[in-house]
Amino acid sequence: MFMNFFYIAIALAALGFSIFIHELGHFIAARKRGLIADRFSIGFGPRLFGWHWKGTDFRLSLLPLGGYVSLPQLADMGRIEGGEDTPSTPLPPISYTDKMIVAVMGAVFNIIFAFAISLILWGVGREIVKSTVVDVVQEAVVNTEGDVVPGPAYKAGILPGDTILSVDGQAVGDWMQIQNAVMTGLGRNDQGQAYAEIEFLRAGESQTVTVYPQLTSSEAIRSIGIQPGTELVVSMLQSGMPAMDAGLQVGDQLHALDGQLIESAAFLNIYLKNNGHRLINLHVLRAGTELILPIQPKIAAGEQSPRFGFAYNYALIKERVHLNPIEQLSIMANTMRMTLLALVNHQSDVKVRNMSGPVGIVHGLTTMARYSFVDLIWFTALINVNLAILNLLPIPVLDGGHMLFATLGKLMGRPVPKKIMELSYTGCIVVLLSFMVYVTFFDVRRVGEDVGILGNTLSQQPPTPVTVDSEPATQPQE
Repeated sequence: MFMNFFYIAIALAALGFSIFIHELGHFIAARKRGLIADRFSIGFGPRLFGWHWKGTDFRLSLLPLGGYVSLPQLADMGRIEGGEDTPSTPLPPISYTDKMIVAVMGAVFNIIFAFAISLILWGVGREIVKSTVVDVVQEAVVNTEGDVVPGPAYKAGILPGDTILSVDGQAVGDWMQIQNAVMTGLGRNDQGQAYAEIEFLRAGESQTVTVYPQLTSSEAIRSIGIQPGTELVVSMLQSGMPAMDAGLQVGDQLHALDGQLIESAAFLNIYLKNNGHRLINLHVLRAGTELILPIQPKIAAGEQSPRFGFAYNYALIKERVHLNPIEQLSIMANTMRMTLLALVNHQSDVKVRNMSGPVGIVHGLTTMARYSFVDLIWFTALINVNLAILNLLPIPVLDGGHMLFATLGKLMGRPVPKKIMELSYTGCIVVLLSFMVYVTFFDVRRVGEDVGILGNTLSQQPPTPVTVDSEPATQPQE
């Protein structure tokens, strides 16, 4: 229980600091340009607590939906942001240049922060499913209606061993990029059926096929029914059985039997069945080093077949990559671009319900914190890139909206009427709050499913084979 709170606290700190960095960009730019910054708030609405320093009220506010720096010379939003009235004393006007610099610096600081922590990732590396070679092509998948239907990739003729080169003309460099490209695809024929053009390499020759994705999982996302390469990893040892006595350890990767590569669980089962009467050399990989463990299988009490005495799981084959910050940020920005385009395009299957609000983001950060520090800082960098891009959209209330109104005022030769700005800001706040409530409902449902509080009523095929059981209640055992 303590560890759960610890990881949640880390997640909240990462998100809060990302928001702080964004607002710090506005604040420093405002001070440097001589603007009045009367409030620096994490959260919106009524003030909970804080302090005053050099004319600025630094505060934590009631609604944890982001943050803001109050800049009445840029846009008077006092009643919307913090409940205060409009200043009674007229404030000196500021130039168009001041407005644009101050508005854009929040996004700039997010990018700078993302670049800085990407330097860490560049140095230590991050484990990802780098290979785009297809290992499993599902003959059938379960769609969102619970129907078993032919696997899209299998039906299109994609085979295990094929290397995916591009999706809808966009080159892919790792497995996550394949998934993102399929999920955010915009292809749809005249009959309303979604499709994707998949280019792959087979026997040195490039081929392209049209695949018709199915909507799968409770998220109703596009899937073509392929999986990357996996490895067999020891997950449990049975006391009193020869595997433990031979020195096998949890986490060892099963590599070969008597020098013959273990290419599948079926090979492992058949080899043991045919050779269980004699000593078998089990080759395993431990911390990158190959070890050979001679094991004589044993028939346990109450059983009829000899076994080694271990259970195993399937784990994705990952590689540690060292992408430089420019590469990392480019991939993150492109992912965000694809998502936004899919969100506003009626040809896609990405809906507002698939987006994440504060609850989903904190849950994602918490999950990454449990995995590793590296995954946590990667996700934090991704959040900062997303914050930068979202805030530059030309929507009132967001930084891009301030820049839009400043530009319109510059073109008209006079400021946009205050009444129009207030109506625009108020309307967008209502839409934003409605959006938050809507996505939070689905966020809570997703979190509930992840932690086992809520059950998923849809039978679904997991997107990645992290754990595969041979029987409903047991792990595969040998």
